[in-house]
Amino acid sequence: MKKRIVCAGLTLCFFLLFQPQIKTDVKNAVSGAVREWLGSGTQTDGQPEQEAPTFEQQLGVEQDRSVMDVTLYFRFADTGVLGAATAQLDMRREETVASSLVQRLIDGPDIAHDRLSGVFPQGTQLLSVTGDGATAFVTLNRAFLGKPDGAPSDWEDLAVWQEEAALRRRLAVQSIVLALTEEGRYQRVQLYVADNDDDVPERIPMYWFDPSSGDASMMLAACPRDESVLLTPRLAMDMILSAWKAQDWQALYPLLARTQEDEMPTLSVFESQMYGLGVSLLDYTVSDGTVSTDGQSATIVLDASIRSEEGGDALIERESVPLVRDADNWAIRLPTLMSLMIRE
Repeated sequence: MKKRIVCAGLTLCFFLLFQPQIKTDVKNAVSGAVREWLGSGTQTDGQPEQEAPTFEQQLGVEQDRSVMDVTLYFRFADTGVLGAATAQLDMRREETVASSLVQRLIDGPDIAHDRLSGVFPQGTQLLSVTGDGATAFVTLNRAFLGKPDGAPSDWEDLAVWQEEAALRRRLAVQSIVLALTEEGRYQRVQLYVADNDDDVPERIPMYWFDPSSGDASMMLAACPRDESVLLTPRLAMDMILSAWKAQDWQALYPLLARTQEDEMPTLSVFESQMYGLGVSLLDYTVSDGTVSTDGQSATIVLDASIRSEEGGDALIERESVPLVRDADNWAIRLPTLMSLMIRE
């Protein structure tokens, strides 16, 4: 009905060119019809009121951004494992998903994921991301191969920092690979370095990732996805049990779930609790585990032998151990851990 009114109005406007004597009356009629079409707030046909179109909608221009849910990967605590962090990318037309993902990895995790840390040195810049079929080509500036954050000035002369720098670079490469191969965006990633945007990208010798590599001609190849560095339920449980076996409560502490149901002790209180129990883990095996349909919990089957300073030895046989997601990563509740140590 409204379209007919507008079309009639336009016909009348054309007719005005030849009938000036009725110009004023028709102009008023057309103006009223157009106001009704645009929506003056009055409905006469019983239909719900519609919002007036925005300026962008009238021009036929879509908003220049959209939100995309993604998973990013950062170093978990001080381990050689990558933890997950869900995030939202606010995409603009001039940006690509791949370049946005890599830039977010370089920027590091947000404060909500305080058990995760970035692995790219300060000053690292993304120069380009291009794709060719199943391979993504990522170029960083040479600061990527520079001084690790927190390292002393003589870090290049210290074996422990050489190893730490190499570990961070390996984790950095795999964090990019994992992010870019998520959902099959790409199958592998080739990493390069360059001085600036105008410099020719160069492949990176393997000794930057493995100080023991003696072949200077061996270069980093295109890397496929490697999920062995991901904090899966099985790996999380293995890290928990390995720390328990070594009595390394500081290493176990980041793997405790911080839930509303359980009061989270400080590290010193937790260490006192564990030493006070006096229960040692002698040996263990774990299953791969299964994840719940909602993805928020997992169950691991555990076989283990333990020794108590007061009660002697005991066996844990085919026991189902629950893990929960805490800030996107797998963790164990303190009561669950205590139940493994205190046997009836």
